[in-house]
Amino acid sequence: MTQHAADARLNAATWDGIGRPNRARPKAMAWTFRTAPGPGPELLGPLTGATVAELGCGHGAQLAGLTEHGLARGIGIDVSPVRIHHAMTSFGHIRTLEWWLGDAVPIISRLPLLDAAFSNFGALWFADPHRILPALTDRLRPGGRLVFSCLTRSPGMPEGRRRMLVRTGPARSMWTVRWMYSLTGWARLLGEYGYAVDYVFRPADPVNAFWGSVVVRALRRG
Repeated sequence: MTQHAADARLNAATWDGIGRPNRARPKAMAWTFRTAPGPGPELLGPLTGATVAELGCGHGAQLAGLTEHGLARGIGIDVSPVRIHHAMTSFGHIRTLEWWLGDAVPIISRLPLLDAAFSNFGALWFADPHRILPALTDRLRPGGRLVFSCLTRSPGMPEGRRRMLVRTGPARSMWTVRWMYSLTGWARLLGEYGYAVDYVFRPADPVNAFWGSVVVRALRRG
């Protein structure tokens, strides 16, 4: 088993272990680690008639929330069987949405051409960017938007792959693999694989500021 496949399996087991949400309803787009004032779905560009993929869709509520903007096709991808099952159970009746189970990197090559892709503390942060970014470049239209939120690395933390704990309950934590970079590091990676960063949002509320939350939009160069 490759390191990438092992990381994907570890992350899947952790997200399977995190409980289901209390409500199965579409959710308005919120890009921050904890809900705070900030940008919304407008970062993705015009959505009427668009084909959009969410990389790491979790329970699917935010992708479902985008359907009110007239998506032609929304594709949610997640490595967790539990979360994809919940997305299909909750939102399977929405005909413009589909839910794909598996590691985002190999799945991306099977996607249709996309107008936009987004990752809300999702797969773009949990998969090797040297694999996921070039795969996505091939599926985004020139000028297409890639929008993602993540936590930036702490001062003194080496950039790159990190094993980190995430809390799954009051007294339980499990391991995940994340790829931690500074904002400068993300801009460098995006430039290397054919993107131009055109928007950055750093929330100023205490919780998001403490964790180093950042929202980045990049355009796929033609």
